[in-house]
Amino acid sequence: MNILGIHDGHTATACLLQEGSLVAMVSEERFNRQKNCAGIPQQAIRWILESTHTTPSQIDAVALSGLVQPWIDPNITIWNDTRRPILPNLIVAVTQFLPPQLWGSNPIVTPYVKLMSKMRKLDTLVKLLDELGIPIRRLTIVEHHLAHISSSYYLSPFTKERTIAEPILAITLDASGDGIGGTVSIAQGNNIKRLLFIPTYHSIGMMYKIVTRYLGMKPMDHEYKVMGLAPYAPEELAKRAYQIFSRYLGLSTDGLRFLNTSGKFDKGFEKQLERDLRGIRFDAVAAGIQLLLEEVVTAFIRNWIKHTGVKKIVLGGGIFMNVKLNMLIQSLPEIESVFFMPSAGDESNAAGAALSTAIKLGEPQIKPLNGLYLGPEFTTTQIEGTLHQYEKQVVWERIPTQFTETKTVELLLQGHIVGRFAGRMEWGARALGNRSILADGRDLSVIRKINAAIKQRDFWMPFAPSLLWERQQDYLVNPRNVDAPYMALGFHSTPLAQVHLKAALHQYDLTCRPQLVRSEINPRYHNLLKEWERLTGCGGLLNTSFNLHGEPIVCSPKDAIETFLRSEIDDLMIEDYWIQRKNN
Repeated sequence: MNILGIHDGHTATACLLQEGSLVAMVSEERFNRQKNCAGIPQQAIRWILESTHTTPSQIDAVALSGLVQPWIDPNITIWNDTRRPILPNLIVAVTQFLPPQLWGSNPIVTPYVKLMSKMRKLDTLVKLLDELGIPIRRLTIVEHHLAHISSSYYLSPFTKERTIAEPILAITLDASGDGIGGTVSIAQGNNIKRLLFIPTYHSIGMMYKIVTRYLGMKPMDHEYKVMGLAPYAPEELAKRAYQIFSRYLGLSTDGLRFLNTSGKFDKGFEKQLERDLRGIRFDAVAAGIQLLLEEVVTAFIRNWIKHTGVKKIVLGGGIFMNVKLNMLIQSLPEIESVFFMPSAGDESNAAGAALSTAIKLGEPQIKPLNGLYLGPEFTTTQIEGTLHQYEKQVVWERIPTQFTETKTVELLLQGHIVGRFAGRMEWGARALGNRSILADGRDLSVIRKINAAIKQRDFWMPFAPSLLWERQQDYLVNPRNVDAPYMALGFHSTPLAQVHLKAALHQYDLTCRPQLVRSEINPRYHNLLKEWERLTGCGGLLNTSFNLHGEPIVCSPKDAIETFLRSEIDDLMIEDYWIQRKNN
């Protein structure tokens, strides 16, 4: 069975689920170079069909995520019509005049979703399916948070245990999707039973998003900057901001619901912030909202574990992109085991929609996630063709394949910062070695160089390391041996990590957001790290995504060379090609 999954909201993405296995997945931003773009991911869909040699007649179903048209910043949309529907604007405008108990109730949310689903824009998708020769009758639409649950549950290691029908607690939290900011469900076998939904009005994700905007950052993009800034605030100032935020949102008496007690929403809430937070420093604001997030979400999860008695959990939705929160969750003693959907934002909903549809159509077996290397790769002919287009600006040398990783390590030992482009591109927000910028994690001077001259990003943002899986105990405080292959979890670091990887840790609290690299998942990258270890004794390198600030991670050789030329990366390795600037 072949299921084409599509998400057309923030960070539009497409995937192919083939015989229960996720074989290809990529976001449209990687092709059109518009970060987080929304709309029907036409280039991604066409690449998937072409690269997997799947004909339109072989597509059994097309699964679209989201009953309601996503609300998208017109600056990042690829729809022809960027107008926001009038009705949602009116609803937001009147919220400040409605009692919170009314606005956040089922009698309001359910009719809203039903009404708005009738206004869903499908013209672009219908036209594309017609061009491809896929009958429109094969299209199905999957509710936003059901897609989040499906991706986190069916792709988890618990997938292997579905025949045992052991219950799994599935929790989703984000800003909003289909009128909802979160859900709690029990997943058992092929069944998902929803126990609770959280209306957008009561969404902790929506509050975090609005605070991001209040701080002058880009909502639905820069929330990670708020998280990275938070540890720098003095404790006393952080508590002052936290006390203000705690007046706005908390848990219900039974601890099983989020409650917005501010009486405000969206722009009205932001105006409240401007009044209440006047005179409070920006880093304290970041710390305050992060403290509130950590407190209420961990309590919410603990309460639901106690309420259901289910101790195995899966987590999906954009809130679980917050690695500091995830660090606290994975250490909760109430949890027996937990799976965080990697890159858990809306980009994961293409997979969730496909998985939910596959189960509905009777797919007999779903395979758990086995790495995120699901994007394009390029042939020698394609690489050389691109290099010749830039022969006035770069020189290159082809290295024998068996020595490519050795050459990269040699450059790193010279103190160089190296762009690495190898194999299939990673899906998701985090680079996992195949489209990465690498540097010596022992050298603190690389932080300034990468921030100022390469990534051109905010000074307070931390980097992350790629670590040999077999060296994790040397570097991570991880008593429960939680696996962390996707840079989705934070850990406290060991004293040795603070020597070998000091540039790849958060510079204030010395926490670590690692990628644990296994040889069976990425043998070439593992070999590179082993060679580094052989020559230095260090089991990891600083790894940051191969892009400039505000741009998507590079996809093609052209993207890599353009980024190389517009930055101060010292060397570029594209597969077996060592590339330098011509004026070197």
